[in-house]
Amino acid sequence: MPAKSPLTASALERPAGACLERIVKPWGEELILNRGQHSVVKMLRIRPGCRLSLQYHRRKHETLMLLDGDAVLSLGSDPSRLSRERLVSGLRRDIRAGVLHRISAGASGADILEVASRLPGDAEDIVRIDDDYGRAPSSAPTTPTAPLADSTD
Repeated sequence: MPAKSPLTASALERPAGACLERIVKPWGEELILNRGQHSVVKMLRIRPGCRLSLQYHRRKHETLMLLDGDAVLSLGSDPSRLSRERLVSGLRRDIRAGVLHRISAGASGADILEVASRLPGDAEDIVRIDDDYGRAPSSAPTTPTAPLADSTD
C-alpha cells in the first residue's frame, strides 16, 4: 500500500480537489496543485491557438506531461533553430535549466501537467525572449550562455 502524504492544516481547510491558487495568464491559466519544499506542481490550461513565451530558466528544471488536447513543444539553444515536437498524451518531457522552450496549443487547447524545481528566487528565474502578449523581454542574453543539452527523456 502506498504511503500517504501527511495532512497539513491548510490542506484540511481546502475542499477536496481544490487547487492552491489560480493564476490567470494571457494564454489561459495556471492552477497550482501543490507546493513542496523543492518542487511545485501546476496544471497549465492553454486556450486554443495560444502559446507561452519563448523562454528559458537559469536554474529551474521542468517536467511536462500533456493530459488533454494537443500541443507542440519547441526546444533548443538558438531561437532561430528550435526543434518542434508534438507532445504525446501521457508521455513526459524534461526541460533542463538553460534550454529555450515554448509550448503552443493546437485547435483544441491543451491541459499540461508541469512539475518544476522550486528554489528561492525562482519567480524571477524566467528569461523571456519573445512573447505574444507584450510582456517585456528580459535584459538577459537571447541565447543562454551555459552549455546546453536540449533536454532529457
